Parts: sequence; C-alpha cells; structure tokens
Amino acid sequence: MTDFDPIVLFRRSVAHSPGSPALSVAGSVIGYAELDQLSDRVAAALRTAGAAGARVAFVAHRDGPWSYVVVLGVLKAGGSCVPLHPDGPAERWQLMLERCAVRFGLIDPSRQEDDRNLPTMDGAITWLRMAHDTRPTADTTITAAHADDEAYVMFTSGSTGGPKGVGVSRGNLAAYLGHLLPRYDLRADDRFTQHFALPFDLSMHDMFVCWACGACLCVPPDPGGLRAAAWARTEGITVWFSVPSLAAVMRRARALAPDALPALRYAFFCGEALPWELVNDWHKAAPDARIVNLYGPTEATIAITAFEVDPSDMEASGVVPIGAPIGRDRVAVIPAEGVPEGEGELALSGPQVTSGYINAPEITARAFVALPGHDGLWYRTGDHVRRDANGTLHYVGRIDHQVKILGHRIEPGEVDEALMRLLDGGNAVTVPVMVNGTARLFSYIDVSADVPVLMERLRAELPAPYIPERITILDGLPRNANGKWDRPQLIRMAHDN
Repeated sequence: MTDFDPIVLFRRSVAHSPGSPALSVAGSVIGYAELDQLSDRVAAALRTAGAAGARVAFVAHRDGPWSYVVVLGVLKAGGSCVPLHPDGPAERWQLMLERCAVRFGLIDPSRQEDDRNLPTMDGAITWLRMAHDTRPTADTTITAAHADDEAYVMFTSGSTGGPKGVGVSRGNLAAYLGHLLPRYDLRADDRFTQHFALPFDLSMHDMFVCWACGACLCVPPDPGGLRAAAWARTEGITVWFSVPSLAAVMRRARALAPDALPALRYAFFCGEALPWELVNDWHKAAPDARIVNLYGPTEATIAITAFEVDPSDMEASGVVPIGAPIGRDRVAVIPAEGVPEGEGELALSGPQVTSGYINAPEITARAFVALPGHDGLWYRTGDHVRRDANGTLHYVGRIDHQVKILGHRIEPGEVDEALMRLLDGGNAVTVPVMVNGTARLFSYIDVSADVPVLMERLRAELPAPYIPERITILDGLPRNANGKWDRPQLIRMAHDN
C-alpha cells in the first residue's frame, strides 16, 4: 500500500519538482511546494482541534484552490474527506452527515454564504474556520496511514431511505493507483482536466493520478462544457477525463470538428455508457489521443475495468465495451432470470472493492456477498453484462431500475420517495427513458398538483441530476399482472408524449 498511497505519491512529486505547477484554477496557478505548504496548514489545524483521523466535511467548491487543499490536508492528518456538493440542499447535507456520524467540518474562510446552511446537528458537529494565512507552518507532520484507514466518503443513491455512504479506504485508493498508473504513459509535463464535482468519486482520479505524475490539474470555469474544447486548447490539455454526456454536449455545440483537440494524448471516459458514434467524432477531433473507456461503481473505487479503443474499430455500433480488470481485481457474471446464457449481473472482488455502506449493515449484507465457487467477498453491481469469447465485458443495462444521469448513479425510487413526501398521500413512479442516447427521468403521480410548484419544491429536496424532465398527472398509475407498477408502460407513455 505504501508505494501507491496518495499522499506518498504527492510528496514524491513535491520533492522532485517543487516549483512545477500542480493546480490551475480560477486564473491562478499553484506550484507543488505551495500546495504542500497550504495543505500542511490544514493538517496542523485539524490536529490542533483534535480532528486528526476523523471524518471531515467541507462544502466542495471548485472555483478556487480551497477544496483541493482541504482534500490533501485531511489525508495528511490521517482523516477521511466528506465533500458536500455546493448546491446542497442543506437537508441532504444533514442527512449525509448524520448517517456517517461526522463530527468535524472545515469552513472556507472566504465564503460567508455557506455558514447559514451548514448543519449543526444540535451541536454534534464542530465547524472549524481556517484563517486567511498562507505562511508555511512549522508543523509538517504527516499522520501515518494504514491500508484500512478511510480516505473519503462518497454517497450513492438509495432506493429507500435516501443516500448511502461508501467509505473508501487508503488501501482501496492505493490499489487503484497501483493498477492504473503503470498501465498508461502519464507524464510530469501533462495537463489534466478536472471536470468532476468533488462529491463524485471520479474527482479522486483527477487529483491523485495527476499529482502522482507531477503534472498540473486544470479546473475549467464552465462545468457545463459548452466551451470545453476552446478551454482545453487554451490550457494545453493533454489528458482528458469526463462523462460521455459532456462530450455529447460538445458534439451538439459543433466543438468536435476534425483536429479540434490536437494536443490530447489521452481521453478517458467513465460514468455512463460510451457510444461508438461519439468515440468516432472524438477520434476525429483528437486523432493522436488514446481513448479509454473506464468502468467502476463507487463501491469498487473509481474504475475497475478498462477498454482501450483501437482506431480500426471506429465502424462499430452500439456502445464501447467496458473491457477487463485493470489490475488484480476479479469479475464474475452471475446468471440472472430472463437473460441469455453468458449474460448476467456483474460481481466484483479484490483490493479495490470497499467493505460496504457506512452504518447500514442490512443494505451491506444484500450487496456484498459470498458467491458459490468463488472465494472472498463480492460486490453485486446490479449491472447487466455480457462476456464475449475473448473475455471482454460488454455493458447491457441494469438488472434493477437504477440509472446513470450525467455520471451520477440514481435510484428512481429515491425521486419517488421525495415526491411522495410532497403529495400528501399520493403515489409517484419515476422511470428512466432514453432520449437521443441520454437517460432522462420522467415522473408520474396520481393526485392533482401544481406541477411548477411541485418541481420547485423538489429542487429544494434533491440535487439537480435527480430532478425529472417532466411530471405527469394520471387518474391512476398502471399496474402489471403482479400488482406492481407497470414501469414498461410508463416508459412507453413517456416516449409517445
């Protein structure tokens, strides 16, 4: 674990190239030595407050260096990062912190507006405000880390009861870095993108793969991506990483013209199915880039399989395979009722697979299981896959109803739960619908409601990716022969309308 621990790798880059740029954000560039010193101050403050080794929450803004400094500082103090999405809602922040028993948080000293929304949990959480001070600290101690120590907490959607916290250990993260870094020719003169929100675990790839190489992490000012190609050219980006839907936005904006991204050496995609049609356009825009499709749920630490596109395959159709394990992790395909032979639910095991959900033993026991004929514990992903004659895995869909939107794993049932809290006894069913190759949510309710007002109230309850495209009122929600909600019929209705 030690050789690929994220802080060990970062400090090696500091020692090798202290003056090299480590972070480019909001018009400023921070070198490795300065980033090291700033994060030392955070670590020292946490130790002084008795928060060394603790879970530490923070509102993870990306329009300045603060959040990146905090991630490093918390890990240096032996703690676990709990990033909160800046868009909230505050009620969701509180639910997350309660479920993970977070007792400490850090406040960005430059953001007064965050204070009024921060959960106090009746005094159970202490919010620490760092001073505006960039002087080096005399305390540069780094708390010794063990493989089982938690590195960060990410939340995934739950079908009932809201979000589930996944604790990713230092050993899980070190295993990922140890598997991925030797596989690709990533260099100190590279310039990496940082498109992902920090409460999305792919952001950990952005930071620690980049800093392990001694390269510069570049944060775009436009998270929507309409100007992403122009920004990438201006920044001299050589290593790209995003969800496929961001590339699809660029294509619709006509930003993927031939040779539009000539400096790219790598283009990594993850978080959603990657259409071959999009890969073809990307290859024309970045002809010298190696295009890699990564796959992995939060429970298996960032990405666990990979498939590198061969330029000779550009005439393929459908979606790009998810490939094979990038390291020592193992995959199994569990036969499922109603699917052809050779297909089934994907299960994962190995050093990247986490130990389960925080303070949720029943949910953990259902998802992390023993498989007959296999040793160790296996995580059941719920993903429907096919393994071809070469052993390559192909993503088919979901065994259950979960869907990915903008890279976020969403249980429609969580949207239903939020809607029904607002309907005074009415029912709600939300279904995922593919529209122009992109998954969108459509909700149906069986009581009268002012839909615009309902939408506004829902936005106060849930993050933006969870908000349905449309809410439709029906006299009654359809049921199938088993008395369950007839989701296929609702999906057909959404397509017809």
